[in-house]
Order: sequence, then structure tokens, then C-alpha cells
Amino acid sequence: MLAGIDVSAGLLGLFLALPLIAMTRSRPANGWLGLFILSISLLSLAFPVYARFPQLFGLFDWPLAGVGAFFYCYVRSLTGLGNARRQLCHLLPLALLVCALAVGRAQLSGLELLRLLLDGARPWFNMLLLGFQVLAGCYALAALYRLRQYRQRLRVHYSSVERRELNWLTWLSVSFIALLLLWFPANLVGGYWQLLLVLGRLLTLYFVGWFGLRQTAVFTARSDAAAADNAGPAHAIVDDNALVAPAAAPAAAPSVAPAVEPLLPAGPPPAADTDALAAHKYARSGMTEAASKLIGERLARWVVRERGFLDSDIRLTDLAECIGTSPQLVSQYLNDKLGLSFFDYINGLRVAEIQEMMRDRANDTRTLLELAFAAGFSSKSTFNTSFKKISGLAPSNWRNQHARTSEPIG
Repeated sequence: MLAGIDVSAGLLGLFLALPLIAMTRSRPANGWLGLFILSISLLSLAFPVYARFPQLFGLFDWPLAGVGAFFYCYVRSLTGLGNARRQLCHLLPLALLVCALAVGRAQLSGLELLRLLLDGARPWFNMLLLGFQVLAGCYALAALYRLRQYRQRLRVHYSSVERRELNWLTWLSVSFIALLLLWFPANLVGGYWQLLLVLGRLLTLYFVGWFGLRQTAVFTARSDAAAADNAGPAHAIVDDNALVAPAAAPAAAPSVAPAVEPLLPAGPPPAADTDALAAHKYARSGMTEAASKLIGERLARWVVRERGFLDSDIRLTDLAECIGTSPQLVSQYLNDKLGLSFFDYINGLRVAEIQEMMRDRANDTRTLLELAFAAGFSSKSTFNTSFKKISGLAPSNWRNQHARTSEPIG
């Protein structure tokens, strides 16, 4: 039974891995995912194949040293970190094991290697297996750390992160660690532990097949920022001689929108202003007060006149283009002056918009979710979390306490 499940898992993995590896040139992340799946497949096939064809012993063991590195490089590729040449150091253990297996098979047959293992080399072999299991576990933990960093970066560059958070990859990391832990009782005790390990491999392959093949390309913050820099600055357009008053913000979210100081003249900013921003676009240190003031003024005008925060997928690069500066300076301003990430800033504006709509009697018949979508939220969970974080109340409770009611007659 166990052999049949192992063979099924191995064949399923091969069916998934080969097309992914073939797409490496167009999507490098798929190549790393394919190698990870291939490793699990070959490890699943090793026991039943060796039991029937002992002369092949050793040929299916090379993935032991690479499965963790393949998974880590896949996470790096999906989260925008990439895998430059220096990342090849992660494949060094794999290269050493392949060389050792090649030398061993050149001197001994598979049956002779198996007899050597059974005659007294088993403790050394078990120590080698243990070392590779620990190494793979370290890579899985490193993948979790990279995913945590990635989600923090998302909040700097995106206002809606639900479709980009890669939560399934976190669960895959946890599943991978669970498989590594199951290896110990499965090899020491056997029995049901071995069955759990075999079933775990099969379920992991199904999980990867379902989510990994459906995962679309992730447009990283780094690539978006580079595109914005290459495109050059753009400026928001306002009407001539327009005077814009600051929008009334709810008392519950006073720190969301910056105060509006005297607005810039209509049309493109003066040359001096443009130079002030451009001079700091690639600066390593903090911006000057003049540049900070300009960014604050343009942000205020963008909030009041363009109301770009209502776009459900507004990005930091989009906002930077509208106000005529770089994403780095906008992010620095939000952090230094307002103490907010881009994610919190935009969603704070959306919460303020929803609170204004709640006060309007014309919206009494609209549901909270309708108001959330109208204000730019694309997820109910993000709406509820952001609203409660800013106002201290759930949306329904805030509406009951602050929504306008009819004044009594007489």
C-alpha cells in the first residue's frame, strides 16, 4: 500500500514538474518550483524503486541536498528578490552530493553500495540524511522569513495586498517543515508514521499543483519603481486659479491627510520646484524641508481634487507620478511626517471617506460592503481591519453611533 502511494506521488510530481521546468526561460520561478516538485517526486519513488531494482540504489538520492534550496529560490523568485549568480552558493551541497554519488557509483554498483550500507555504514548514512533534513528545514524557515519581509514591502508600495500576499506559499512552507519533521519518526519507528509521511508527500504535491500552477506573475515593488523612474516624473493638472479648501476629515482619523498649505500654481510646477524635487530623487539622506513641503502640498491637492485613493488598486508609483516625484520620496514623507506606510495612508483616507458617506442620510440604505467598495476597498477583511484600527470601533458600531438621524418634530 505504501509503495503504491509513493509511486502515485512520484508520478504525479513528474507530471507536474517537467512542464514547469520547460517554462524556466519565460518564467524563472516556475523552474525552481519544478525542481522542488521533481525532488519530492524522486524521493517518493526512491523506496519502491530500490525495493524492486536494488541495482539502482543511489540514483534517486541526489534531491536530498537540493530540495530545500530549490524551495527557497522559488520563494525568492516569487517575492521579487530574484536569484543572481551569488545565489548559486545554495546549490553547493547539492553539487557535493552529486559528485559523491557519481564517484561512489563509478567504483561500486548499486548492490555493492546497498551491502556497504547494511554492513555497517548505516549510522554514517543516517547522519548524512539528518544533516540534509536540518539543512532543508533551515531553508524552509528562511523562506518564511522572506515571505514576512515581502508582506512588509507590499504595504509600502500597494494599497490592496490581498491578491499579492502569497498566503498559500506560507502554508506550503509550514507543510514542508511538517514533512521534514515526520521523517524522523517515520524512519525510526515506521508504521503509521511512515504512512503519514507518504500521504503528506502526496497531499503536498496536490497542494503545489493546485496553487503553484495557478499563481500568476507577481509584479514586484522593485520592478514597479524601476518602471516609474524610467518613465520620468509626471505632474498633476489642476484648473487655473482654482482655490481648493481642505476636505473635512472625521475626528477619528486626524493623522491621515496632511494639512493643506498654500497651493502651487496651476499647471506644471515651477522650474525651481521641479529642481528641488529632482535633486533629492536619488539622494541617500533625508529630503529638505522645501521638498517635504512641496510633497505635502501636492499630496493634499491629490487627495482633495483627484481623489485617487478611490482607485481600488492604486500603487505608490501611481501616486508618485501624479504628484511629480519619486516613489522613494513619497514613502519617506509618509513615514517621516505622518508615521504611516502607503498602505495605511491610503486605507485611512478610504475609512475617512466611508465615515463621511455614513453621515449622509442618502446612504442609509446602502450596506457597509457597498460603501467599502465605493471608497476603494477591494476586500471585506481589509476594510474591517483598517476601519477598526483607525476608529477603534467596528464599522457597524461606528455607523450606529455616528450616523445622522432625523431630528424630532416639534
